[in-house]
Amino acid sequence: MKLGRKRKNMGGIPTASMSDVAFLLLIFFLTTTKFDIKKGLGLVLPPASQQSESTKKVKIDDKNITKIQISNEGLVMVNKEQIPIAELESMIRKIVKSNADMVISLKSDRMSAYENMVIVLDKLQAAGAEKISLSTN
Repeated sequence: MKLGRKRKNMGGIPTASMSDVAFLLLIFFLTTTKFDIKKGLGLVLPPASQQSESTKKVKIDDKNITKIQISNEGLVMVNKEQIPIAELESMIRKIVKSNADMVISLKSDRMSAYENMVIVLDKLQAAGAEKISLSTN
């Protein structure tokens, strides 16, 4: 009498609950991950003009413009005169108080730190300047 060999049952990994485990891991990582929210500058921009391209430019008298420049080293110049950042707010407050139509033109060097422009912009807003023009060189 011939006896057949019994096949050995090879152990396998049960995959029935694998999708449940993956789903739970996905939920765990989504709920514990802190997403980085980037904040920009809190500025209210004017609405877009409905006029034609040729009439969009507005000519402002030079006596109604105060030019502020930030160099790449972080030096602040008001009308080509270097001043410390600490004195900027009081100076701009006096200028805006004497001329309500004053436009502040803030130009920052491309190599200047972004932080310098934000500090100067905060000083301008604290001084009550509402008409601010931003640009880079």
